[in-house]
Amino acid sequence: MLKNLEHFVQVLKIEKNHSKNTVNSYLSDIKSFEKFLKKRKIPFKKVIDNSEVIKNYFRYLTRSKISPRSIKRKYSSLSSYFTYLIDRKEIKKNPLNSIFTPKLSKKLPVVLSLDEIQRIFKESENTDNELLGLRDRCIIELLYSCGLRVSELCELRLSNIQFDANIIRFFGKGNKERIIPLTFYAKEWLEKYLYQSRHILLSRKSSESKFVFLSNNGKKLTRAAIWQSIKKYVNAAGVTKSVSPHTFRHSFATHLVDGGANLIEIQKLLGHADISTTEIYIHLSKEFIDTEYMKAFDKKKN
Repeated sequence: MLKNLEHFVQVLKIEKNHSKNTVNSYLSDIKSFEKFLKKRKIPFKKVIDNSEVIKNYFRYLTRSKISPRSIKRKYSSLSSYFTYLIDRKEIKKNPLNSIFTPKLSKKLPVVLSLDEIQRIFKESENTDNELLGLRDRCIIELLYSCGLRVSELCELRLSNIQFDANIIRFFGKGNKERIIPLTFYAKEWLEKYLYQSRHILLSRKSSESKFVFLSNNGKKLTRAAIWQSIKKYVNAAGVTKSVSPHTFRHSFATHLVDGGANLIEIQKLLGHADISTTEIYIHLSKEFIDTEYMKAFDKKKN
């Protein structure tokens, strides 16, 4: 029913250089809209000519108790698709122009204190499985002290790491180069993992030799596997906050702000295209400091 979806996907991959996860999200959102139209036997031409169709779709999403954030994402996916059709002269106008999506309140991400991070480090070092424990300790160190995304960890290759220059090099959206300093501790744990654990894991499936982090059966490590490992250490450390791999990246940025780091430098380290994305850590830092102060104050009273 919807036009040129396959070609649109190729444009996202090749011209826009979007990641596989981003492309899948776009496609899922657009397919959801297509399903809505098919169920009601609404032709595509009516979508373009009558804004009520789109309005009814977003009303339907709201009634279905879809979160405002998810609705916003679906709006963005559809808007990209319609813009693509306009560029190809398939349609003349974007039917979303008269549609308003819900405003999102800025939700500050969860941040770990230095004490909580140290406790999680310790749990990964004390695990019975030394082979995987060393790998996981290295992963957590890179998430925190280098501010890596979990997707970057999964795709990290030996060729990305320059030990002589103490840097990790990535090429992100638009083939932009991002250089991340390899800190003393990150380098130390990375070398330990490479020389003590990885060669054993690699012997179980040598075809994955280009990737740094491997699973117990020697395959490239997945996002889900990293999340599960971290959850195990977080629980063992008695940390009650809702922690994901990305929490360490948030903590990395917040602690840099606390230490007086320049916001532009933090933006470069994190690979943010827009400084406004990085600015959240200024507000987050103040809230984090206030929270930690109150915790310490309560302990003193008790």
